[in-house]
Amino acid sequence: MSRFLPLLLLLSPAALLIFLLSPCTSLPIRLNLTHIDSKSPNLSMDDRNLRAVKRSKIRMEFISSRLSTSSLDVRTTVHFDNEEYTADFAIGTPPVSVTAILDTGSDLIWTKCETGSSYNPSASSTYSALSCDSNFCQDSLTSCSDGSTCSFDAAYGSANVDGTMATETFSFGGTDVPGLAFGCSNSEMGTATMFSSLLGMGGGQLSLISQLGSGKFSYCLTTYGQSITSPLLLGSLATPDPSAQSTPLVQNPNIPTYYYLSLQGITVGSTLLSIPSSAFAISSDGRGGLIIDSGTSFTILVPAAYDVLSQEFQSQMGLPVVTGNNVFDLCFSSPSDGSFQPPKLIFHFEGADIDLPEKNYLVSDKGGSLLCLAILKGSEDLSLFGNFQQQNMHIVYDVQGGKISFAPAQCENL
Repeated sequence: MSRFLPLLLLLSPAALLIFLLSPCTSLPIRLNLTHIDSKSPNLSMDDRNLRAVKRSKIRMEFISSRLSTSSLDVRTTVHFDNEEYTADFAIGTPPVSVTAILDTGSDLIWTKCETGSSYNPSASSTYSALSCDSNFCQDSLTSCSDGSTCSFDAAYGSANVDGTMATETFSFGGTDVPGLAFGCSNSEMGTATMFSSLLGMGGGQLSLISQLGSGKFSYCLTTYGQSITSPLLLGSLATPDPSAQSTPLVQNPNIPTYYYLSLQGITVGSTLLSIPSSAFAISSDGRGGLIIDSGTSFTILVPAAYDVLSQEFQSQMGLPVVTGNNVFDLCFSSPSDGSFQPPKLIFHFEGADIDLPEKNYLVSDKGGSLLCLAILKGSEDLSLFGNFQQQNMHIVYDVQGGKISFAPAQCENL
């Protein structure tokens, strides 16, 4: 039986006991998500754009390489931080606050446990290392080389993270949830030095949503650079808006982590682009398709789709194209006329036509002298629908029901 564990984790000890004894119990939990840029208050928009593009490309390379080799209601808070969205919660007894990258493209929950970190497992009375015979130690991310200690070795973008698998009490929104499996990291490399924790929300058994048996979750990502609180919800709190459009989740049999969508076409202005149907299809070897991903900044399209999109924007924008040392693949001279109206951009998913607002696909760069398409050209075998295009939409992942719903929203009001 499935258990629903929404992300506000408002469980009293009595309610938690009922939940443990009754698998069908559904309890609500809510945590806050916040859009934050406080770590880099002096970072210009140009610098943020450059860093986000670099991370998007690293992310694409990481996911592509991985594909080639291989019930409770909760609410938490998500922030915007260096073009990434983060969630706040607490770990251990006594609880220690942590801020973690929110990532729908990762399964593992992990946090830094090195000397000097905010979380110290030796100071927590509820920390327990996982044994080799644990079900959680049978995952592809885990191993048991010494026969007694379950360890993990994972990656995030260009970062490698390893350490010990354990269970611990997590507190979401002030409510304790004991016994969650997570990685206690004792070494980090690459871009992981930018943060100390990750909250995996993918489809694998080690992810938060799988461990909690939530069945569904939702988020609403506030505008880049704004420090406004918005929700991350699991379980019954993750309810689609009445006006929401839904599209089926597509399964990739080679890997359960990622959430694939069926993108059937793209319209620029009033023109439906001539994109081959194979451009977004998943091949028999698991390559291809389009993944919706909270950990990728800008949408990346395969060349067969991007080239047609770029040509149509050049035709319809009515602005001079600027080539050269640009961060983005397609940029125009910024319009001097305040009445300028760009063409519409609509993504046609199966059963859902997502009409993106202008601020979700055009971005100012080079001190405002350029207006750029915030979509990148990728490799031949994968497309990603990034978080820039997901701004100010309430997106519900009904994993149990096999669909994702979209609705425009004022995220700070949810």
